[in-house]
Amino acid sequence: MERTKFVAASRQLAAAAEILAKAGPEDWRFDAFEMLAFFRQFDQPGLGLNASRTSVDELFARTGDAALTMAGRNEFAASHALLKQARSLLAAT
Repeated sequence: MERTKFVAASRQLAAAAEILAKAGPEDWRFDAFEMLAFFRQFDQPGLGLNASRTSVDELFARTGDAALTMAGRNEFAASHALLKQARSLLAAT
């Protein structure tokens, strides 16, 4: 995956996690803060240079967009599931 596309998707995922952490159900907030920290690490210069490898690039990019959309609509369960999916796409590489 092109680095700029990866960073854009990881920023969307971080934004979705931030919304979930601030406005989502209390029992998901700790998990959301953890995912927020996880996805923010890829936006740091010099870190995660090899992290732009996912098991399915297009799915990772679409997941970022969908997670942010769902979080913005207060569809917290869907957003939470998409965040977990995106993380698993990275862990599979």
